[in-house]
Amino acid sequence: MENYTKRENITILWGKHKGPLIYSNTFVIDCGKKQIIIDPGGESVELKKLSEQENFIVNTHFHGDHRRMNYIFTKSDFFAPEPDAPMIESNERFIEAVGITDKELQKQWLYVVKTVYNITEHKIAGTFKDNEYVIDKSYGLKSIGLPGHTQGHSGFYFESASLALITDIDLTPFGPWYGNEVSDIDIFLESIEKVKHIESKYFITSHSNTIYTKEQLLPLLDNFASYIDRREKALLKLIETKNSLSLDELATYGIIYPRSSLANNPALLFFEKKMLEKHIKRLGIKIGV
Repeated sequence: MENYTKRENITILWGKHKGPLIYSNTFVIDCGKKQIIIDPGGESVELKKLSEQENFIVNTHFHGDHRRMNYIFTKSDFFAPEPDAPMIESNERFIEAVGITDKELQKQWLYVVKTVYNITEHKIAGTFKDNEYVIDKSYGLKSIGLPGHTQGHSGFYFESASLALITDIDLTPFGPWYGNEVSDIDIFLESIEKVKHIESKYFITSHSNTIYTKEQLLPLLDNFASYIDRREKALLKLIETKNSLSLDELATYGIIYPRSSLANNPALLFFEKKMLEKHIKRLGIKIGV
């Protein structure tokens, strides 16, 4: 087997966390005859072997880096959080949830979704809500609703390992990501606060190779949440000195993404604008047109 860690009956296949194309960690729960596979994000020999048999595929939310390898599981049933299921079933609903209205950008985005991320539409066999057992109680996998990143963004509690997956509350140096139409800053902050009260011995995210204790996790959550305040202070300072700037102009200053990464990258520029728009609305401020 490739780069992995085992905890009780759970195998964690580590994802790719650096570079232009990242993908999430994958969690394989050994349930005997069938396996539960959470977020088949990256290519691996192990996933290809598992795709040859009937299993259960569970996506934490609709983002492409968490379901990049869904397409190889032609014999399996798919499960997803109730609010995000339509975006997994339909690429059109996916685009709507992202918030892309420009027709040309829609075409470009769909091309990337299909050819770079290999995202395919899948019929969802079952959905789940916060604090529900996924598929069946006997599998010992309970959902943790952590909305904000997306409406249905979810984590899971693995009872057998006392391990909580907090998904894209990922504690990375980038900070929280809320660049979709359906993302919400305040709800994201509520979910970060919720994580602090999860009764679990260990915690893991989708985008690092670290398993944290509760003691290690708490200060990291505070730091992660503080990016919201830091971004808003930077935005207010910029508007104070250049109060006639439009949203398009503000987005070129790199308040959220590094400024250098925004040049010639329409996708990142789109997400920069989307997130700045949410901050502007949240702060109740007016900007140039």
